[in-house]
Amino acid sequence: MRRAARTASVDKAELEAVPDAAPDPERAALASREMEHAIAALHQLPPKSRAIFLARWRDEKANEEIAVAFGMHKRSVQKDLARTELHLRRLLGRMRHE
Repeated sequence: MRRAARTASVDKAELEAVPDAAPDPERAALASREMEHAIAALHQLPPKSRAIFLARWRDEKANEEIAVAFGMHKRSVQKDLARTELHLRRLLGRMRHE
């Protein structure tokens, strides 16, 4: 059954109807440029704020873990993350419209 499933024929029209999820060259270039801007914005942060931000979002550490690692109160970590997020949003031109 497995072998038959791998070699099953598909109607060409059905195959062409499947949407291509790959980004077109323009979208790929825009995404690359946005990533460059985001990395540049991260490097503009003070070192401690950058380290806290990366610990949270890259390393997926809980605020409590970050607080212990940096000798801070949990609320101070929350405030620093909020300030950093706001700063990055402004730099990247993506302010929330609330």
